[in-house]
This record gives sequence, C-alpha cells and structure tokens, in this order.
Amino acid sequence: MKFRINREKFINILSDFSLILKENPIKPIIAGLKIEATKNNIIFTGTSLESNLIKVVEGKIEEEGIVVVKSQLILEYIKLLDEEEIEIYLKDNSLIVHQAEFIILDDSIYPIIVKEEYNQITTINAKLFCEALEKCKFCAYQTSDNLALNCIKVLFNKESMEFIASDSYRLTYFKTNNNSNEEKEYSIPLDSINSFTKIIKDVDKDMIIGYSSKHLVFIWENTYYSTRTIDLAFPNFRQILDFNSFDKNMEFNTDELKSSLKKVITVAKTSYEAKYGAIFDFKNNLLTIQSHSGKGKISQKVNMIKSGENFKGSLNTKFLLEFLSNISKNTMVEGVNASSMFRITEYDNPNYIYILMPLALKG
Repeated sequence: MKFRINREKFINILSDFSLILKENPIKPIIAGLKIEATKNNIIFTGTSLESNLIKVVEGKIEEEGIVVVKSQLILEYIKLLDEEEIEIYLKDNSLIVHQAEFIILDDSIYPIIVKEEYNQITTINAKLFCEALEKCKFCAYQTSDNLALNCIKVLFNKESMEFIASDSYRLTYFKTNNNSNEEKEYSIPLDSINSFTKIIKDVDKDMIIGYSSKHLVFIWENTYYSTRTIDLAFPNFRQILDFNSFDKNMEFNTDELKSSLKKVITVAKTSYEAKYGAIFDFKNNLLTIQSHSGKGKISQKVNMIKSGENFKGSLNTKFLLEFLSNISKNTMVEGVNASSMFRITEYDNPNYIYILMPLALKG
C-alpha cells in the first residue's frame, strides 16, 4: 500500500471516525480504522458494532493494499504538520505516515462492513436533520440501562417528520415538514445520535435516508453511515401530547426567564431535597422562583403575562433551562395545578413541545 492524500482532508476524515471508534476490551480490533487503497480511490471504514461509517475519497494511489490501525495518534500527529499533502505507505509491520511509524493491527480478523442495499425513505438537508435531533436529544434517557428511552423516536410520514425523546420525567416533541416515500418509524440509539450529529452538523447538503434489513442508513457526498435501531416499545407520546385541560397560561421573555433560572440553579443544584428543584409561584403578573439548600437560599422574580388563577408548582430548573436554550421567541407555559404536567412551547410555534412533570417539593 502506498498513497498520498491532502492533509486537511485526512484530518477531517480521521476526526469523523474518532467519534465512533471506541476501545473494546473483548474485541480490540473494533477500535481500529480500516484503510483500503484501491485502483481508483481510498476507502476508510470504522465501526462501533452499533453504527458503521464508510468514507470513499480520492487520492494519489501508487500501490493498492489494506491496513487496520489505531487512528487517534495519527490524527494528533498530522495536525502538527505543515505539509499540504501526506504520503502514507506500509513498511514491514508499520504504517508510515509522513516521517512517523504506527503499529498495524491484524486486518484478517476485522469484521466485514459493507454498504448494504437499502430502500430510500426520504431526502433531507443534513444540517436540518441534525438540528431536529439536537432539539430533542437532551431529553432522552442518558444511559443504556433503559434502552426503550435511550433513543430518539423518528417518524417518517408522507408530508412530515416527527422527533420524540423522553426520560420518563419529561418529553420533547418536534415536527418538521418533509415528504417521505414510505411511512416508517425508528428508535435511534442515543450513542449513535451523539456521534452522528457531530459528523453532520456542518454538512449543508442533501442526505438520503433509507433502511436495510438490519440498519437505518444515511448517505451524503462520499459518506455512508448506518446504525442499528431499538425494537423496544416507545411510550404512547400521542396520549400525552393530546392532553388539553390546561387552564393557566403564562408568557415570558425567554432571555429574562433564562437569566433568572441560571441564578437559581447556583443554589438549586446543591439542594438535598431534590437536586435542581425549585418552587415556582405564578401570582398575578409576576413569577417568583425560590430554592434553598443547606448551602444557601435564593429567590428570583420574573415578569409574565398570565391568564387563569394563581398557583404554585415545583419544577426541575435544569430541565426547564435545557429546553429554553433551544428557542428564541417568547416562552409559553401552560399548567393545571401543582401535581399535573406542564406544557412549555415557543411562541407561535406549535411544532416544538416540551412536557415537564412537576416535583414533589413543599413550599
């Protein structure tokens, strides 16, 4: 094997693969990046077993060949170089990159990763798809001990796409207009979401979304990405979204509300009774947010426009702030009483909904 490749292109490729390649004590070869120089191009392949990434790029190929290497050290090294083009070749049992040598792994035991035949569901701008996932992923169950919720549910409809995430204490729903060839629904694992959104966040190109017998597939430019999906049943989010007995409505300036929440969180995060918990007193046209712990006490007042009776409720301030960080217009809050769920939306945007369950704080 021997080829030359543009240094910046090589950095970008290795950076993308660093997002999915992980150390695996049971099967160490999984942490390796497979590089194959063919007659016409260079093929990079990586897998976490949950998701697969394949990139096909141009280069100046002198000799064909295959190698599997740990790519992180190579990435750190080439970032320090000034050369516009990097020469890469095999010598004995090492991969020579510019003037450095890197140990190679046994490519004969590397798993077979191929581009699968797929049925196309839709085409969407990759950046827009990434933004939709970002609006929901903070709300997903963060660890794999609850696989049914450790994901984002994506529904492909004839004229729209819906994204839903929940950790059982809250639920986020986002809808965007986009036509699909088929009506399908998948739960995409959060680990895949976390790496995938970083890979496509700056890709302002159309992306094909399809499905094979085993994976959900994404294709754009010179890149193929596939991920397994979760088959466990997702909660009945329609029933939650259809609840419409709210009789108290409040409107806030989002920046003002965010500023107050950040101050309250400094104390609320140390609360023994409920971490990040605070009392929200909706009275006339003023919201008072109070929190206390063994280390301090804080009270913040926020202006609001309210309809309905005065009432109190206890909420997780961190959870509320995470949603507010994703909107720019005024914040709309709907409630019933201290023991019922709250619905939070962005002004004049019915396609982005946040459901937040109250806490059992005394105040």
